[in-house]
Amino acid sequence: MADGPLAGFRVLDLTQAVSGPFCTMMLGDLGADVIKVEAPTGDTARLITKPGRNKVGAYFLMFNRNKRGIVIDVRKDRGRDLIRRLAARSDALVENNRPGVADRLGIGYADIRKINPRIVYCAIHGFGPNGPLANAPAYDPVIQGFTGMATVQGGPTGNPTAVKMVIADKASGFTAAIGVVAALHAARSRGVGQYLRVPMVEAMFNLLANDTMVGYAFMPPDEFKHQTPKNGSLDPFRTKDGYVAIAPYSDEQWQRLLTAIGHPEWWEVENRRERLRTCLRGIAKLFPERESAYWLKKIEEADCPGGPVHSYDTLLNDPEVIANESFTVWEHPQAGQVRTVNPGMRFSETPAKFWRRPPGLGEHTEEVLRELGLPRNEIEELRADKVIN
Repeated sequence: MADGPLAGFRVLDLTQAVSGPFCTMMLGDLGADVIKVEAPTGDTARLITKPGRNKVGAYFLMFNRNKRGIVIDVRKDRGRDLIRRLAARSDALVENNRPGVADRLGIGYADIRKINPRIVYCAIHGFGPNGPLANAPAYDPVIQGFTGMATVQGGPTGNPTAVKMVIADKASGFTAAIGVVAALHAARSRGVGQYLRVPMVEAMFNLLANDTMVGYAFMPPDEFKHQTPKNGSLDPFRTKDGYVAIAPYSDEQWQRLLTAIGHPEWWEVENRRERLRTCLRGIAKLFPERESAYWLKKIEEADCPGGPVHSYDTLLNDPEVIANESFTVWEHPQAGQVRTVNPGMRFSETPAKFWRRPPGLGEHTEEVLRELGLPRNEIEELRADKVIN
């Protein structure tokens, strides 16, 4: 049962793939009653069945917990009417179709607002509302390239390199979830809803640019842009049996670390930039001589930020992860035991949690439509006409 801070709110989820489902999953984690609407063929994420078990793919499960699932064919008039009827009883609606699709179907913001002026209508699109790409399709790699994320990740070679996860989709989902929560608060306090557009490029700019564009902050930028750091974070250092990460950003942390590893003299170089180069070169040469556990102990003794560099094989057995129960194992009726990461927030009174497993395709169609007030004979008629499953 939901007892999170959004318990009592209903969210109509018309999304698929990652950006939208990640947004609505977080709203569900917070206790909202999320009704996920899928086409008869299902969310595109259901088609990714590797890795999977008994035709149930992990990809869909990882982005769709805490939702009820229904099937409605929005290509049919009666299907679109059902969407409007559901929206009339919802507090928020989230969609991530290509711009213009929802409007053409008659379920865009202008249509929904007429029947529910208090609704928060969130649309996640690739680009902003103006400009030549306003209606362009976009997926994560396109956004990583456009926003400069791939260039920032280029490293010493300078070759653009994509982050090896759908970071643009998830940044957009985070941004949309925050926006929906804020707009729900405004709707409750002011009595009116609103339209919320989340361009993926702007969500990524907000994540990426604050630190990576510092050389372009002052106008005009020609005098300062060469000062933009090439990499704002230290890469892990190789050890005899793996890698460790360190982050000694203050002078005191550097001095304690260098003393702990036996080379305080590296800090005596007069020029600061050359001093840091000396430290980094020295550590890169020194750390491969001993195992990670040895260096982690030294880092701890120095009270310096640092830690192990995990793969999932080691992460899931780390005492820190186990002690905090950062992952949940649950039982799926077809796929058996499934592990998923917990919500990344801890409330003292209204917990965010895994409280409803991801739905099967159309699992809750009849339940939700009965709540909407549809009699059984109408539901059977809609099923016979293949409007619902």
